[in-house]
Amino acid sequence: MEFQKNEKREKGIKQKIIFCVMSVSVLLGVLLITAMIVSNLITTKTLLLDNMQMVAKISSQNISSNLHLLTDRMANLALEEVLVDETADEAAKLEVLEERKSRIEFVWLAAYDMEGRKLYGDEKSPESIAGREYYENVAVTNNIVIGEPVYEDGIWQVAVAITLKKEDENYAYLIGSYKYDLLNDVLGNINIGVNGGAYIINEEGDIIADREKENMPARNNIYDLYGSKRNDKIFDAMTDFQTGAAGLRMHGVYHYAAYSPVAGTNWTLVVDAPNSDFMGAVVVTGIVSIALGILLMAGAVAYSGKVSREISDSLSLATRRLASLAEGNLKDEVVIAETGDEAQVMTEALAKTIGNVDAYIEDLGRVLGRLSEGDYSQEVPDSFTGDFVAIRKALCKITDSLNETMHHIYESSKAVGRNSSEVSGYAERLYGGSMEQEKALDRLTGSIRMVTDRIGKINESASNVKGFAAGAQEKADQGKEQMDTMLEAMNDIYANMQEIIHISQMIEEISDQTSLLSLNASIEAARAGESGRGFGIVAQQIGVLADETAEALKQTVAIIGQASRSIDKGMKAAETTAGSFQEIQEVTKEFTGISNEIEAVAREQQNALDQVGDEIEKVLEVANANQELSRKTDETAARSLQKAGELAEVVEAVKLRTI
Repeated sequence: MEFQKNEKREKGIKQKIIFCVMSVSVLLGVLLITAMIVSNLITTKTLLLDNMQMVAKISSQNISSNLHLLTDRMANLALEEVLVDETADEAAKLEVLEERKSRIEFVWLAAYDMEGRKLYGDEKSPESIAGREYYENVAVTNNIVIGEPVYEDGIWQVAVAITLKKEDENYAYLIGSYKYDLLNDVLGNINIGVNGGAYIINEEGDIIADREKENMPARNNIYDLYGSKRNDKIFDAMTDFQTGAAGLRMHGVYHYAAYSPVAGTNWTLVVDAPNSDFMGAVVVTGIVSIALGILLMAGAVAYSGKVSREISDSLSLATRRLASLAEGNLKDEVVIAETGDEAQVMTEALAKTIGNVDAYIEDLGRVLGRLSEGDYSQEVPDSFTGDFVAIRKALCKITDSLNETMHHIYESSKAVGRNSSEVSGYAERLYGGSMEQEKALDRLTGSIRMVTDRIGKINESASNVKGFAAGAQEKADQGKEQMDTMLEAMNDIYANMQEIIHISQMIEEISDQTSLLSLNASIEAARAGESGRGFGIVAQQIGVLADETAEALKQTVAIIGQASRSIDKGMKAAETTAGSFQEIQEVTKEFTGISNEIEAVAREQQNALDQVGDEIEKVLEVANANQELSRKTDETAARSLQKAGELAEVVEAVKLRTI
């Protein structure tokens, strides 16, 4: 299953390489084809515009030359003196015109006076030229004027007008009308594209001559035919008699147009051709480019497939071994890819890495096995290199920490044993003291009862104190002596209470020390990990026992404190009674007069003694509680001593280094 996953990954790498190469190839192919097509379009447009501009210039020069030839002929004819000689008859003049007409392809020749009326000339000539454009122009300029083509007598004609002078003064106008073929021959020889056109416009933009004669009668205006903001700028350049070439749209079709003025006229020659006439070569170039791109991409795919197979085969050696390494296989050898590239370097590095990791794992397994067997004295081999040195340092730190921890635990177990023995001794002493305290309290109770009985007798005798004044001194002395005895007993009780408090403090200190040792032992056991789990349980139990001892001691201290306060109150009451007896002794002689006061004092003493009796009973209860607590402390100390012994046995079973 894992092998299939590796195969899928290898196929994925191969597919990625092929995809990348294909993507780059397609992108480069598209870019190259696009660049070629755009370059062809730009080149075609530039070359066409340059060539068309050159054609327009040459054609306009040819037209100008033809017209110039016509004007020269008219100028030569105007030099004939007979035409301006008033003495010559009309026949002579007509003879000259006929002779020139026979040599040159004139449609007609005629002379007109200054008002445009015919003087003499060809029968086909009009009787008047007044109102015609060339007449108005020649009348203004007094120079040779070429008229626009006109359709008369079933043919297209171009008229040339020149002024006849007599003694440097205008005498008449000589008009010669040529066939339009002189212009059409030039326009007809202009072939730009399949559907290209050639025509002449005047300064108004009217088409006055066209290679297609059937378009001439309409006399269309280029502004009206193809007008737009962009086209109008180009048409303005044409009508301003500039030379140039540009692209423009005519009825939605993109055309290339070139224009050049016709010298000696107010005309401009325009040559245009639709863009579609020149797209054949561009389309063929595009098809060839696409075919070449497809061939290049096919070659790239084949080559990339071969390269990707070589790369994937090289990588498969490493990926298969990495897959088995991921499953924990460190024993199989790595097959080195003998490719002389990065794949060989990678497989060699992989082989070295697996060998190093296998050696490191063997060393770690051996050390950890010894640790699991309780042998903490094992040294970690110094065979790690590179970043694996950190593993050795960590393992060395762990073994050193375990050795140090176990040594601490061993010493702590000994200390716990010693402390447990001391706690047991203190518990025994506390138990003995509690027994003695109980006996002392029993004696104190007897004394209190005796005092109570005596006070009762005093109370009974108080009513007869007047009659027994003589014996009052003796009784007062006895009462003082008994009170001194009671104070002494109370002092003994107080001293015993102080001893109990001192012992409780000692037990509390031992409990705190035991709890601290238990906490340290728990920390060391946690550091030891699995090997210190048993010791951690022992340390935890010791901590629990220490906490129970501390809690019991807190209760004992509270009870002892209460008993101490009660004893203080009893001692204060006893001292007050002793003082009263002292006063009784001092005023015995005067006792007769204050017998009523003695009776009251006796009642107060009775009450105080009753209170002291109650406090003694409480102290007795505290003593019994202390006795029970000392017994439990002794049992706890015995268990702690046993656990400390068990802990010492556990530590002694571990083999440690000598520190």
